[in-house]
Amino acid sequence: MTKQTFIERLSQKADITKESSAIVVNAIEDHNLFAKDEKALIVSDIAQQLEVGEDTAEKYFSHASQIVRSEIKNQSVKWVAGAAVIVIAGIIVFRLRKK
Repeated sequence: MTKQTFIERLSQKADITKESSAIVVNAIEDHNLFAKDEKALIVSDIAQQLEVGEDTAEKYFSHASQIVRSEIKNQSVKWVAGAAVIVIAGIIVFRLRKK
């Protein structure tokens, strides 16, 4: 997923402007999204930069996290499916060589 796609998806999911969405994405890029101790810093940055409350910033952070997690799951499924196709192709080739 490109940064622009991430911004657009967050904008739609959180129902915010693309400009606000870009600010959220930039705040996430400045920190480690998956580190629990960074979450408070990210939320604080979002709240400060967008001039919104912590609850609203937390909501935006949550939407962004969901998008990233779903993208990771989608990529994992694609990788597993690709690996399965390679294994099946190998089995077919192996069986054809035996004949």
